[in-house]
Amino acid sequence: MPRFTLAPGSVDLFIVDPATVGDSRISASLTPAEQEQAKRFRFEKDARHWRACRTALREILGEALSIDPAAITLEFGEFGKPLLPPPRADLHFNLSHCHNLALIALCREGPVGVDIEPANRGKSLLGCEDAFCHPDEIKGLPEQLVMRSILLLRYWTAKESILKALGTGLSLAPQSVSINSFIQTGFSDPNDPRFAGIRVHCLDHRSLDDHVAWLAVPETTSRVQFHEWIP
Repeated sequence: MPRFTLAPGSVDLFIVDPATVGDSRISASLTPAEQEQAKRFRFEKDARHWRACRTALREILGEALSIDPAAITLEFGEFGKPLLPPPRADLHFNLSHCHNLALIALCREGPVGVDIEPANRGKSLLGCEDAFCHPDEIKGLPEQLVMRSILLLRYWTAKESILKALGTGLSLAPQSVSINSFIQTGFSDPNDPRFAGIRVHCLDHRSLDDHVAWLAVPETTSRVQFHEWIP
């Protein structure tokens, strides 16, 4: 029996510790193509982290669909976003990971995007404002460096979640997007049709205390259900 149900109007969000995914599960779940893809990483620790995150994704999808994780077929959108092909295309998902955690979002209401970053990453974004901030966002940034870095990380992570939900990734220049309305209200600017029907959440959970994470979902969703996934 599945350990969770995908209720209408909800997003199921799984918090994963990649270090808990054993080698035997990785071998049983990943396709030969995925095993080859992992070999492209320069360092084995990065390859193993990628394999563990992809294994968790396959196992969670397999449980949701009641099929063997290794039997799941994935397709890829124009800009590389993984998707389930028909007849399972109504189950939308997204994966984000940093060095010690991964988030996997499932939703039947429509496309979903999630992004997670370490909370201390904001300092590395100082001086990079022009690379991802809209001019209107730059005007509103505080001069005080700690507060500036905090807001920069919020901008970066929220934008990543939205662009991942759209399936564009960074092919849509993040500095062309102003998301102040998302940050302030959770809802998109009604004058920007690119984001019609999307809302964002800043995620709050005890396992995310040292991280910043944002979730972009269809407006028809009414709640986020957290699961701490145990292999």
